[in-house]
Amino acid sequence: MTPDQLQPSSFDRYPPLARGFAVEHLALLRQLPLTVCPSFLAQIADLDTRFPIERKTLAWQCDSLAALPQEKRDALLAPLRAIAMAPELEKIDWVNSPAVFVERLSAHLWSTGQINGFHDASRELFAAIPDQPNEATRLALIVVGQGANTSRASILSKLARKGVRLNGVNPSTAQQQLLEAFAKHATKEKEAYAHWYVDGGQPWVLPESVRASAVQVSYPQLAPLRKRVLERMQSILNTNQANAEKMRSDLAAIAPNELLSGQVASDPILQRFYTELFTSGSGTQIFSTSFVQWAGRELARRAQPHTVLLRYTPRQRHRGFNEMVSDPESKSLDPEGSLVDAEMDAYYNWIEMGRIAAPGKLTVLAWVEGSSKAVMVSPKTKPNTISNQAVTIEQALASFAVV
Repeated sequence: MTPDQLQPSSFDRYPPLARGFAVEHLALLRQLPLTVCPSFLAQIADLDTRFPIERKTLAWQCDSLAALPQEKRDALLAPLRAIAMAPELEKIDWVNSPAVFVERLSAHLWSTGQINGFHDASRELFAAIPDQPNEATRLALIVVGQGANTSRASILSKLARKGVRLNGVNPSTAQQQLLEAFAKHATKEKEAYAHWYVDGGQPWVLPESVRASAVQVSYPQLAPLRKRVLERMQSILNTNQANAEKMRSDLAAIAPNELLSGQVASDPILQRFYTELFTSGSGTQIFSTSFVQWAGRELARRAQPHTVLLRYTPRQRHRGFNEMVSDPESKSLDPEGSLVDAEMDAYYNWIEMGRIAAPGKLTVLAWVEGSSKAVMVSPKTKPNTISNQAVTIEQALASFAVV
């Protein structure tokens, strides 16, 4: 089958929301070349368990492409139609297994030297789609350094180059005021999945006003999922075919129900998201710092939160990979190494949130837990500046946050 032969009945095996979306956009799907259509179907097939903003974004992309003048759309798709396809690819059931097709197509493009041309043509295609309206004011609160020596002056130096270093924060009120700032910002927007608190250890208690509307998740809370993924990793390592590529592909194929994800979340959307944090994440199965950083990254990419609180806590010490997989519950923690991880991760978190925020709409505050040190980055801060003035978190946000 080729895309132009698609019929409404082609999607009978899709879940209800996905099937309805595919039929609604059937005219566009029929015009896409085989090098592109399965990529759209891979996203469509998962829509029933994707965040609302992911559904909205995909609809925006499809509607925007459909609205292009025919001659412009044909010109954009022509380089993608010209890519030479291997006969075995055309035998794959790309309608019902689009992800499998996309993975094998990628390998084919690399092996035949066509990958650069494919990427260039894909970029041109998506560059023709206008940006979605984006007026949300976003707040990211980041906490690092629990249990570590936080006396060095260079702490959070990479992030501090982008904003103001605050050396006089009142540590006795910082935790409570961070939670209050989270709650205050979160109550401005009632949209589902717009406010997240992710903790690498035992979480703080959110204010009652946002407990129902915000999503709170922690590394210990998801231990059942993580342990089941580690068991799968161990079984892969025990085979004679173990390698990084097999590990990645085998983990990516695991469905949430295979890991009994319903034990940690009743919401199918959260079940999928939590599962993929461990089946697609790098190091999330072993290190709590990797879990928080990856969760922040994926939230920015997928849920596009308006409010996020990320708290890094000490991870286990580095050991051999096989040892950490077979014995993941090490009691030997590394606060100093965890702080180094969290400092770099905080910088990455700022980058990821910046990618989804409209210009002038993002405030990031990173506090070194238990200390008087923090960094703020917003349109109101000057890069690479220092303030030694005594200040509370509440006062700092009042001075520098975008509201």
